[in-house]
Amino acid sequence: MKPEQLITDDTFLAWYFQTDAACVSKWNQLLREDLDLKAAADEAVLLLSLIHRQEEQQVTDRQISQSRQVLMRRISEWEQAQQRRPVFRITYRRILALAACLALAGFGVGWFLQQRQPAGTYATAGNRMVMTLADGSLVTLNKGTAIKVSGMEANETGNREVWLDGEAFFDVKHLTGNRKFIVHSGDVDVVVLGTRFTVKSGPQQTAVALESGRVELTVAGNKAGKLIMKPGELVEYSRTSGRLARTDINVKNYAAWQDGKIVLENAGATDLQKIFRERFDMDVEIEEGADPGEFNGVFPADDPAVLIHALEKTYPGQVVRTEGGLKFVKPGQP
Repeated sequence: MKPEQLITDDTFLAWYFQTDAACVSKWNQLLREDLDLKAAADEAVLLLSLIHRQEEQQVTDRQISQSRQVLMRRISEWEQAQQRRPVFRITYRRILALAACLALAGFGVGWFLQQRQPAGTYATAGNRMVMTLADGSLVTLNKGTAIKVSGMEANETGNREVWLDGEAFFDVKHLTGNRKFIVHSGDVDVVVLGTRFTVKSGPQQTAVALESGRVELTVAGNKAGKLIMKPGELVEYSRTSGRLARTDINVKNYAAWQDGKIVLENAGATDLQKIFRERFDMDVEIEEGADPGEFNGVFPADDPAVLIHALEKTYPGQVVRTEGGLKFVKPGQP
């Protein structure tokens, strides 16, 4: 099937948006067994990511012209590199037609192509996305996450590597030959053989939560110091201090964003402060002496208003809305 056929196929869209378990299972199996279909699906995923980005700026004629030139050069380079491989090939006419359609729709094709993103790079926009890598590993990307994939060829030598900017959950398939799966996230490298874990990369820190298996963490500039994680642990690396901090957590709750949820279990003021900052980019100020107590519940991962309303009802007078955030105050304070 062609990419433009895939993005109009209801079962493929159900796989992409994770709305039907049967379709997800069906397409995961198909993509593992058919490399040509996998290549077409990868291209369709990129197109869907572009369509849902919905840039506010309209694409100008000049941007379209520049994009077309960049696109044609990249197509030529890609086809030359693929001449010896019997895989799905992108034709001049079809790519040009797809680029033109997207440009006319006003979804920022000019911006995307001018980024010179290398082959094998996938990015999400406003939606979570599940990817099946060539080695059979599954990756769930949170919204606003970008990942570059390399070294996934199904052979018995060489490591599998990805570069992550954002948050993703990995279900890594174990392969024979002791091939490693390495996630590069800022200064931290996560090395695994076969496991399930979450990696979250931010401007100031990288966090790794291990659900099952065994992973090894190393930090750039400190290769001699390695940390081995156990299931149920969260390790956070601070770029400011250069240190790794290990804590025990409920990993399934930590990764609940895959289902569009935030699960709070005995969360205190500092826990809520961190969640609002990381999940909603909102500031939370905690007044000295303010202690609203422990908070529990399940809330939408994409709508802070629901969580804020619940806090106001649970702790009346102790939660004050501010410009761009919240403030926890002592009872009876204005």
